[in-house]
Amino acid sequence: MEEARFFSRQVIKLKIVKLEEAPTLETVKGRHGVILQSGQKIMMMLLTVQPGIPTAPHSHPHEQVGYLIEGRGVLSSGGESVEIEAGTSFLIPPNESHNFNATGEKPAIIIDVFSPPRKDYLEKAKTEGKR
Repeated sequence: MEEARFFSRQVIKLKIVKLEEAPTLETVKGRHGVILQSGQKIMMMLLTVQPGIPTAPHSHPHEQVGYLIEGRGVLSSGGESVEIEAGTSFLIPPNESHNFNATGEKPAIIIDVFSPPRKDYLEKAKTEGKR
């Protein structure tokens, strides 16, 4: 397999992760994450958010892009709160206080992408195991 070059002169090789082999973690109570992929500059995670378990707003130095696959909820960011439903994408700038709480009867399922990768989540997933 040929190697590909991205961003710099450093070589990045193809990396495949199957869902059943992906590392998992509980980010906070009621939120279960599966780290689908992580590279040098980006990380992708599948996040399941249980309804009825609110959490406090937080911030981090990572740019965050998300896509709500299933469910609905309230996304708060930068002092604004918006109800979103499946089929909605969002961008949260670095260091902005934000939160998402699932509403309704079913969990919300989100694809979250962070740049740079969330080292705290990667470390936590190492100790909490795999699916």
